[in-house]
Amino acid sequence: MSIRQRGRRSLLPLDFFECHDHLLFATCRRSHFYLFTYSNMSLKTGFVVLLLCMPGLLSAEWGGTYTEEEICAIKGSTVTLQCSFKFPPTEGGREIKVKKTFWFTKDPKEDLRLDPQYFGRIQSECHGNICSLTITDVRRSDEYKFRFTTDHSGGGYSVTPGVKVTVIDLKVQKVPKYSNWFDLKCVSNTCSPWSPSSYVWYKNGEEIQNAKSQVYTVWYDSTDSYSCAVRGHEQAVSPPECAYWSCNKVVYDKRHICAIQGSSVDIECEYTSYRNTLTHFWFRTDSSHSGNPSMTEDPRYELPSETSGKSTLRIKDVRQSDSAEYRFKFTTSYGFEWSSILPGITLTVTAVQVQVMSVTVEDSHLVAQMLCHTSCLPEAPLSFVWQQNGEDIKHETKVEVTLSPGDYITCAAQQHQHISISPLLYVLKRPSVSLSDTGDILEGRPLTLTCNIHNFNYSSATVDYCWYKKKKNVSSDEEVLSKGRQLVFKSIKSSDSAKYLCTVENQLGKKTSEPVFIDVQYPPRSLSLSVSPSGVIVEGQSVNLTCSSDANPPPSYTWYKDRQTLTQTLQKHYSFTSIRPEDAGTFHCMSENKHGRVNSSTVVIDVQFQRGCRLWRGFNPGTERSGLFPSPLHHIQRRSGLRQHHASYAPQTLGGGVGRRRGVRHSQKSVRAG
Repeated sequence: MSIRQRGRRSLLPLDFFECHDHLLFATCRRSHFYLFTYSNMSLKTGFVVLLLCMPGLLSAEWGGTYTEEEICAIKGSTVTLQCSFKFPPTEGGREIKVKKTFWFTKDPKEDLRLDPQYFGRIQSECHGNICSLTITDVRRSDEYKFRFTTDHSGGGYSVTPGVKVTVIDLKVQKVPKYSNWFDLKCVSNTCSPWSPSSYVWYKNGEEIQNAKSQVYTVWYDSTDSYSCAVRGHEQAVSPPECAYWSCNKVVYDKRHICAIQGSSVDIECEYTSYRNTLTHFWFRTDSSHSGNPSMTEDPRYELPSETSGKSTLRIKDVRQSDSAEYRFKFTTSYGFEWSSILPGITLTVTAVQVQVMSVTVEDSHLVAQMLCHTSCLPEAPLSFVWQQNGEDIKHETKVEVTLSPGDYITCAAQQHQHISISPLLYVLKRPSVSLSDTGDILEGRPLTLTCNIHNFNYSSATVDYCWYKKKKNVSSDEEVLSKGRQLVFKSIKSSDSAKYLCTVENQLGKKTSEPVFIDVQYPPRSLSLSVSPSGVIVEGQSVNLTCSSDANPPPSYTWYKDRQTLTQTLQKHYSFTSIRPEDAGTFHCMSENKHGRVNSSTVVIDVQFQRGCRLWRGFNPGTERSGLFPSPLHHIQRRSGLRQHHASYAPQTLGGGVGRRRGVRHSQKSVRAG
């Protein structure tokens, strides 16, 4: 672009400048800038620039900074990057919100979490406007950048330049010192971020105590091997190096191996011994070191024919349980044993998995974006194929598919002739609950509830189950009981009576069953018989007998007087609206449902009556055997001013032909009258 002249000022084109320190967007597409120079300075010799930015447009509020711009990392170690970012709180009076944050290394800007090279090795998290990226087993040098997108019309923002991570290998360098002495120096191929006193030295795989400096001095004729590491990063130790031309050592061809489940894998090392080798074998670090471990008895483990100084452990049909660290061990004719504490080879067995990146529900179907991946990346190349309802649809790593309820999708990874298939991923239907007992549910018996999904392959699909118990009288409150497809009661209790429901969930959604009511039944229990009123019962009073019982289903009641059946009813009350002396007697009740019955204790009811001003017990003036002898209770009440006096009377006959008088008794204890 040309430079316009006006008097003694020049208006420069915007494209002439780069924006630094995140003060402005590099394109400056929404701002207006005015730049002025003075003509007594030529463009060749330089000029003074005044830059103005219109307020309210893009400004210094957009940006970000890293805690470190360069990191020197040892190969195989763990590094953490951190970025704090900022943006204007509002635009045109509308609040700006962050939609997505991620880290990337190259264009196009792809989230590292979706990069097969980093599967299982990175963790990204954000707290407010501070985001971090943790990389385990760092393998290569690269520049890592952070990006965030908002609902702002301008889109996303990348914080550049990024963090340069330099990955280094350690090695032992021999430097002649004097006579037959050598200095062994722990060096890297590029940077050295640690202090001079933070080293660890190993002799024949065992740590040398108090050897902390970068240099360790040895005798030239030594038959030992030496390794070094930076303290705190002992897993990234250097390969052993002979102090002399021959020594005892083991060198692994690689430190990490990733294998697809069901495939075969070779674990290899090279070794040398100063004397003749007597025995050698492989072992897992989680098994015994003292002898040849039992894993060699497994037909899946093989030791192919070995060449001099090289050993191979072959594992066929690898399983998740084979994931472990493997080391090599040997002994020599002079009693030497290589029992190194140095790290060996870590085998990680992975299965193919489907990762759902986004789901959009549209009417009766959904649209899902998915990724086929493994938790680690094997060295051999993988090819992927997707299947929907058993039919091949695409040969890609990422797909977008439309699915209806009941559809399922899976992906497979092919490595040479071996194929590994992911679990089936269903668009879930609403589940239902079934019971192991279809009849009455009796207290004390076992009961199992099962969460079922129609047309679902339980053996090949993965889904998360959860059981809930709906609390009484609370429509929205549900108690979480357990996980798993079945809810098991070893001995169900009456307190377990409630509504139960289950949920099923996977990456494509969540469905909830209709609640099922569990009605735990049991025979009558806790039976009691009471009389109201509980004091003196006088002729003409209203008297109620109540038989209280806990039972499910509700019981029926049978009433007895003097062991003779009075009535059978669903009511637990038996009443006298106006009791008479001939109603006196011994009463009890029986509570019964289809699961059992129980009898109450007995109650003796004594009906008293008045003649003149005196209170008589068990006296009927209408009979020929009537008499005028007052009952003892009359005299007790008269002496006590007719106040309540608790006493017990057994049935007896008064002299002179006075009728029997009765108290109110519960079994051996009468109802006390006052």
